[in-house]
Amino acid sequence: DFMVLTGNDLAIDMVMWGSDYLLGLSTFAPDAFALRDRLWLDGDPDFYELNDLLQELGAFTFRSPVPGYRHDAAMFLHARGWITHDGVVAGAVTRPESDRAVLVDIARRVEEWVS
Repeated sequence: DFMVLTGNDLAIDMVMWGSDYLLGLSTFAPDAFALRDRLWLDGDPDFYELNDLLQELGAFTFRSPVPGYRHDAAMFLHARGWITHDGVVAGAVTRPESDRAVLVDIARRVEEWVS
């Protein structure tokens, strides 16, 4: 059987064309991705709004230099209260402090969807 698989964190809407995915981005908000996928399966038009929010998160966090997404992930997960600190291992690419406000805002909007 032929299967379409994607690991493209900048094209998270591939699920609309039947693609399974293995996305680093989904680890930021597995609850939101699960909700998004249920909305798609149910044909709920709210899918598009939530998908756009998750795409915004992906475009912001996976920008160049791409390895910086790890620090953004830590800041995002910390903002959601899922981890106790937002540090990354020594030598990892870090993002500027200004990313925090953007990630806190996106985390707040994600929480509105999943709570």
